[in-house]
Amino acid sequence: MPLSFPVSFALPSDVVSPVTVDGRLWPLLVVKLGRNGTMQELEAYLTERATYLARCEPHVCIVDAREVHMPPACLRQRYSDWLREHEVALRRWTLGTAYICQSPAVQVMVSVMRHVARMTMPFVVAPTMPPAGAWAAERFQEVGLTQAATRIRTQFAVPAS
Repeated sequence: MPLSFPVSFALPSDVVSPVTVDGRLWPLLVVKLGRNGTMQELEAYLTERATYLARCEPHVCIVDAREVHMPPACLRQRYSDWLREHEVALRRWTLGTAYICQSPAVQVMVSVMRHVARMTMPFVVAPTMPPAGAWAAERFQEVGLTQAATRIRTQFAVPAS
């Protein structure tokens, strides 16, 4: 299995995008969203996310959205559309998604977008990375991916439950 590295998307102006996709802990995918995303950045992220989904392997995604403010409606709509477009593969391969966000508005937005896109796989909203990592480890443990669960617990210094 190839090793994955964090991905930063470069904008034409050579400004580093606030979106990073880190697959170094695969089958855990960690996505960090910046404060003000653009449609170009979202499309780049969705393309990268689709490449991980195309591996056809069970995985958990942690989306760190602590810096996100309410994104524009066009970005929310595009993300919801992408979730619907990839619904079958997401249901088949995504064991769950942990969203890290502290803003009540963003928490509501996450729930609404998942509802609109009919995403029924497990998800949690956590305030920081350690509880999100612990939740991800539990998802791996539940399906027998004990090595991944142990590695994630070690990475985020969370005890086995």
